Amino acid sequence: MKAIIASAGVALLFVLSGSGIAQTVLKKEPMMMNRGTVVLVDDGSCPKGHIKQVTAQGATGSIDSPYGAVTKKCIQAASTKQ
Repeated sequence: MKAIIASAGVALLFVLSGSGIAQTVLKKEPMMMNRGTVVLVDDGSCPKGHIKQVTAQGATGSIDSPYGAVTKKCIQAASTKQ
């Protein structure tokens, strides 16, 4: 019984702690990124109220993209006002 209560407490801790984590916004894109990395970049290239999301895909092994493909898209910026 104590194990079940402890497990539920740990699960609740993960749920509550995840809602308050903020992601750092960079001013420029990183030169290299690990596979699966997602970063937010505020370099002024997206319209007002949007921010650039850069995602590193798996490495392809090709000469022109040895670290893998990078996808970029403008997404709605999270509002800090309430």
